[in-house]
Amino acid sequence: MTTVVKIGTEFQVNSQTAGGQWYPSATGLSNGGFVVTWQDGLAGSTSGSSTLGDASGSAVHAQLYAADGSKVGGEFLVNTQVTGSQATPVVTGLSNGGFVISWQDQNSTSGDIKAQIYGANGAPVGGEFVINSVTANNQNTPAITGLPNGGFVVAWSNQGSSAADVKAQVYDASGAKVGSEFLVNSTNPSFDQERASIATLSNGDFVVTWNDFRTGDWQVRGQVFHPGATGATKVGSEFTVDTAFYNNRMVAGVTGLAGGNFVISFEDTAGEIRAQVFTAGGVKVGAEFQVNTQTDGNQGFSSITALKGGGFVVTWSDEGTGDGSGPGIKAQVYDAAGSKIGGEYIVNTQTSSNQLYPNVAALANGGFVISWTDFSHTLGDNSAYGITAQIFNLSNTPTAPTIVSVTDDVSPNTGALANGASTNDTNLTVRIATGSNFAGDVVQLFDGQTAIGTAVTLSLADIARGYVDIQTGVLGNAAHAITAKVTDTTGAVSDAATAINVIVDTVAPAVAVTGVVVDGGNLPTVTVSGTTEAGQLVSIYDGATLVGTATAGSNGIWSLSGVTLSAGANNVSAKATDAAGNTGTSAPFAAPTVVSTGTISVDASTATAMGFIVSGSGTLDVLAGSNVSSQITVGNGGQLTVESGATVQHANIVNGGVQLDYGSAVGTTVQAGGTQRVYFGGTATGTTVAAGGYQGVLYATVIGTDLSGDQQVMHGTATDTTIENGGRQYVGTSGIANGTLIKTGGFQYVDAGGKATGTVIAGGFQYVGGFSSGSTVGDGNALSGGVSANVTVESGGAQNVYYGGSAINTTVKAGGYQDVYQATVSGTTLSGNQQVLDGGVAYHTVIQNGGSAYVGSGGTTIDTVINAGGLQYVATGATATNTAVDGGFLHVAGNASSTTIGNGGIEQVIGGGVATGTTVDSGGSQRIGQDGTAYNAIVNAGGTQDVATGGLATGTTLNGGVEFVGGTANNTTVNAGGQLFVGAGGVTNDSHLINGFEYVTAGGTADGVDFAGSAATLLLDQASGLTGTVSNFEVGDTIDLLNMSVSSFTFNGSTLTLATNSGTVAYQFAGVQSGTEFNVADDGHGGTAISLSLLVQQSASIVPDAGIESLMSQDTTQQQPQLASHG
Repeated sequence: MTTVVKIGTEFQVNSQTAGGQWYPSATGLSNGGFVVTWQDGLAGSTSGSSTLGDASGSAVHAQLYAADGSKVGGEFLVNTQVTGSQATPVVTGLSNGGFVISWQDQNSTSGDIKAQIYGANGAPVGGEFVINSVTANNQNTPAITGLPNGGFVVAWSNQGSSAADVKAQVYDASGAKVGSEFLVNSTNPSFDQERASIATLSNGDFVVTWNDFRTGDWQVRGQVFHPGATGATKVGSEFTVDTAFYNNRMVAGVTGLAGGNFVISFEDTAGEIRAQVFTAGGVKVGAEFQVNTQTDGNQGFSSITALKGGGFVVTWSDEGTGDGSGPGIKAQVYDAAGSKIGGEYIVNTQTSSNQLYPNVAALANGGFVISWTDFSHTLGDNSAYGITAQIFNLSNTPTAPTIVSVTDDVSPNTGALANGASTNDTNLTVRIATGSNFAGDVVQLFDGQTAIGTAVTLSLADIARGYVDIQTGVLGNAAHAITAKVTDTTGAVSDAATAINVIVDTVAPAVAVTGVVVDGGNLPTVTVSGTTEAGQLVSIYDGATLVGTATAGSNGIWSLSGVTLSAGANNVSAKATDAAGNTGTSAPFAAPTVVSTGTISVDASTATAMGFIVSGSGTLDVLAGSNVSSQITVGNGGQLTVESGATVQHANIVNGGVQLDYGSAVGTTVQAGGTQRVYFGGTATGTTVAAGGYQGVLYATVIGTDLSGDQQVMHGTATDTTIENGGRQYVGTSGIANGTLIKTGGFQYVDAGGKATGTVIAGGFQYVGGFSSGSTVGDGNALSGGVSANVTVESGGAQNVYYGGSAINTTVKAGGYQDVYQATVSGTTLSGNQQVLDGGVAYHTVIQNGGSAYVGSGGTTIDTVINAGGLQYVATGATATNTAVDGGFLHVAGNASSTTIGNGGIEQVIGGGVATGTTVDSGGSQRIGQDGTAYNAIVNAGGTQDVATGGLATGTTLNGGVEFVGGTANNTTVNAGGQLFVGAGGVTNDSHLINGFEYVTAGGTADGVDFAGSAATLLLDQASGLTGTVSNFEVGDTIDLLNMSVSSFTFNGSTLTLATNSGTVAYQFAGVQSGTEFNVADDGHGGTAISLSLLVQQSASIVPDAGIESLMSQDTTQQQPQLASHG
């Protein structure tokens, strides 16, 4: 519920108390303050104070007040002209914060209306000036109102020659007249119009009211005007306000309302205060209404003003019941709807004697101030009447206050806190907006539901200022919800303000430096890292110098790169200031000492824990007998020297840096552009050489190098080097590389005079121009232009022996490869592949199961052994000598000589291929394909020679072996147990049958057969299978005509002519054994056997036997029919 609340106590306005002070007028100012002006003394007399420079009669005085109700300066004289009397002042505020006071001046026989403008500071602007243009007769009772454009309007009564009327004048913001004075009332010179009031409307127009006697009774009339560039124009017509007769001793009050209407208050003839609301156009809104509730006696001298919230307040002098001792001041407040707020109430607190002539003015904060003439003699003015005032506000159930800000006043983070912010201030300043509050309201802070701090009672100064600052009192380290409530003077309590959440934290964050890592690419810069609270901003220092800031991640880890260290010793530290402003500082962390110029010598006792950065022209010299394990980073022109007898561990050599090692270097890392030189008795163990890095070894030893860069070994030893990712090892004169591992991308170059032992190639490459021994090649490549011994080539590996190089005792496993070009290999054991090309020679190769050797044009193999499952291919232009095919396969398209074949082995001679001197043992097989040639082969028992169509075998000896001829066989010798088979299309020329046999199948031909032994056999499927001359046919030799019968034969000493069942055939014989005769007889298998037998008798008769197709000898002892002829 809205109530009217006194703000403070009533107070005496006038400071000059002599005589009487009358007729106050007040106005509120835009800064929240107000000004009161009054008449000092009675007009025409010296009954006033006669002070401040005006002692000639009544004067106009004023007092300026601040928004808190305190006086601004002292009481001051308004009028400049002091002759005569100055009376009935009125005042209005201006839009620029200043004000203007107007009054009636009677310094001659007639009165004028004057005014004085003041600035917002209360200082006069220009001098006083006359308002009225017509100066004849009297002008009195001015009324004044400010305009929105900064100007103002003054209205007054003009006592004309016949009757009084009302005039007005408009002024602009500079105080200049706009147009000329004009008549307010409608022209009616026969009757009086006087006692004007004026008010500005919300639309910028203004309304003037006055007392009118045109009907013979006093009425209140009015007229709305619109101010313009040339003055003012009427809006509508003049209108009548009251319906009852009016008391002319009173001045009607008028005020513009916030909604655009205006309201007029007046006293009727019954002595009551009445009011009427009008539209901005002067049309009544509803009926007039009575303001006062108490009706005893007269109520008069009403004053009215609109309030900020849309309502208005009427005040008057009650001459009836009053305040119990005489006339008192009463008031009634109305809301924006025109309804009363509470009842009428007594304004004055001091009730003694009379209180008269009230005036009310609205204040900027929604309250109002009432001033009046007081005769109580209680507030310090005991001489006569004085001016008293009281400030009021309207109080509803107070609205929840607004927290403008919660302020941290403790460094380093001062100022307003955001909602949810942290602070290290335990006694916060809370600013509460007072715009909706009144003096006397009590503001209490809360933390959630708990009251904190000291409650503050709002003063007028607080209201005028618009805020009040309140301390929370001491808050603990925790989260706090800061809010506030207001208790008004009635005891009503507002809702809580929207809370501002803050976290009070006075504990500094923990911060630590945990590491300093050298940036090798930009010496002497480092990366500093550490820990603190997540999200915390950290400031990093080198000594006292701030070098940068970093923010910790969600895990609390922070890092700052690019920190450049200064020359000499360095210590880094960190500071973290949390959101609350608490600062934590880390312990100092030793950073590397920077050596950028000159030479610094150190030993184990003088080396720093965090090591050194050596750059520029600086040199770090590690003295003999020392063992320095701290990190040393060398680059950008710097040098690290390790003296003989000294040890350095974990040095990092970066771009432009050099390490000279005459002692022992352990765990060195050589980055791109860095160099390690191990010289003259020095050792380096566990060095890592990155791509672009370099390690040089001269008369020294390195062990366990991990090489992605370059290494050169001269007159020294490198043991257990790992080469990878583009790394290169050069082994020069007198250099030795032991146990090198060459991974993918790695390269080892063993130059003439260099030596590599135990190398393992796992995806990399080895070139040997010197000597290597015991290498293993797996998924990589070894190229030998020097000497390689005892190499093992694994699956996926390759050995290339080129240009005068040699490889001894190589083992090529399945999937491995050996390539020989213009070079020599010896003792290769082959389960993989071998290629011997032009100029290449392979000695003593053993080809195992799955092994394969290709001998290309110009290639040579000597003493090769081809075991079961092995294969050697001798291409056109290639040569294989003394090959032993022991269950394997020899493919000859070139030249093979002195081959031995056995145990399932095969030699195949194809087009253009030549095999000379082949020995085919048991289980062996020689195959001569089309256009293949075999010379002087020996086929032993169990061996086979197969001469295919188009193939040629010359000089073959069958020692119990077998030759199949589908092509041509020349000068074959068939010894005992030997077998020569001539197939269809096959031809044998000049075969030598020594206790062996030759079988010529159908379509085959034996052209010339030499029966060089005494137990040889020639088998013919067809009689035509034998051509040429049969030589040295002896007793024991046999020619068997298979599937043929002979009816007769003749032999003339060189030609044996046979009559067969398929026709007559003749064979040429030479060197038939003497003393023998031919025997032609059934072979017992359906054929005819031709043989020789020694002569038994010198004559014989051939007696035909008609019963058989043969001739029977006269020797009746023979059981088988036979034909015989003398040899």
